[in-house]
Amino acid sequence: MRLTGCGRCGSNGLSTVPRGGTVQLPHVELEIVETAIRDRADKIGPDPQTGLFNPYSARMADGLVEVCATTGDQTTVSPPQIVVHADLDALTTIDSGVTELGSGALVPNETARRLSCDCVVETIIADGPQIIGVGRNSRTVPGWLRRLVYHRDGGTCVFPGCGNTNWLQVHHIVHWSKDGTTDLDNLILLCGFHHRFVHEEGWSITTSTGGAFQFRKPDWTLYPPPKPDLHPRLAALVDTRPM
Repeated sequence: MRLTGCGRCGSNGLSTVPRGGTVQLPHVELEIVETAIRDRADKIGPDPQTGLFNPYSARMADGLVEVCATTGDQTTVSPPQIVVHADLDALTTIDSGVTELGSGALVPNETARRLSCDCVVETIIADGPQIIGVGRNSRTVPGWLRRLVYHRDGGTCVFPGCGNTNWLQVHHIVHWSKDGTTDLDNLILLCGFHHRFVHEEGWSITTSTGGAFQFRKPDWTLYPPPKPDLHPRLAALVDTRPM
């Protein structure tokens, strides 16, 4: 997290943040700070004069100001939430299991146990690497499954070339009305624009033999199109190059 000085100094001519200053925090504490700021930024409405939302970076700055302006009293307000993915072994042993934050950063098992002292624990049952969802019991994606979709897709829209990290929605690859299930392998993360695009333009999503998502146009051609094979002579040169 980097904090830089600006022209908004106090009457004594001193900025509360040194110019070019950098604050480095451990992954857990950094995620708590970022989550609190984003929570405030997401609640900031449009500009009353223009009716337009300010750039997200500006709303993040406003969110930081609001976080700093609060009293820190958590008796009536829930503390910022972060997501920690921990194997059962990570919570019960010293060396076994893996613990990582929603951002993908690995943290020590003892950190996971510390965080689990005062938190909501959601249990997820898996068959090997296969996460079991809720099937046809509900069209609505429960919170724990939504967080798994975010974690798997890296918190970004997976439409080729997009990578948007804001205003994301969970899409049923096979729609609920067509007997699609609310399971991890039938859910994908899309931004609002590409979610509407897939539905209203008649695109489809399939998976490759390796499990990667594939986007198909209404004529069923792949997007982006597969890269053409190398010319045989060029391929032969590639095969003979020294390792």
